[in-house]
Amino acid sequence: MTSIILNNNLLDLIKAGGADRQKAIALIYRDQKLKNQVVDFVKKNSGSKEDGIDIFHEGIIAFDENVRKDKYRGDGNLKGYLFSICRFIWLNRLKRDKRMVYTEETSQLDEVSYETPESLSMEEEQKKILSNLLSRLGEKCEKILELWKLSYSMEEIAQEVGLKDAGVARRQRYKCYQKLLQILDNEPKLKTLLK
Repeated sequence: MTSIILNNNLLDLIKAGGADRQKAIALIYRDQKLKNQVVDFVKKNSGSKEDGIDIFHEGIIAFDENVRKDKYRGDGNLKGYLFSICRFIWLNRLKRDKRMVYTEETSQLDEVSYETPESLSMEEEQKKILSNLLSRLGEKCEKILELWKLSYSMEEIAQEVGLKDAGVARRQRYKCYQKLLQILDNEPKLKTLLK
């Protein structure tokens, strides 16, 4: 499939929630050109194709959250914004894993200020609500999402949860995240409390 056009209509769909939001997220996932751009960046910076796919997924999740919380209102190029989120997540992971090789590309890491799932802070009440939400997804989904939040690799998650391989873990994580979004869409009060 060719590259989709990411624009303000997509933002409206994400903010609408429900089926519209899921369609918008699916459209972004299918943008092969953007996905390849992220994978290429990760591969050029000490990563694998699988790392690149993981980062692309994490970037979409962070992007979705930023749109819903009005941290991105459509100023500038949407694809560029999404790529920057992915870039930030990967460089941050490299820095944390101490695998980072200092280059001009990575020296600007501190200048990037996009929020990611790891950098978003929650108050105690929100943590309790989120913990309760995760427990409603079932034990396997809860564990997968918690390990993912702790930056475990897909291989490590597969091993911890007893899945065949990283690809299966990746698909399970996506399904679990979609279940979480569905609960939030069906219970607007929870969504408001988590903002």
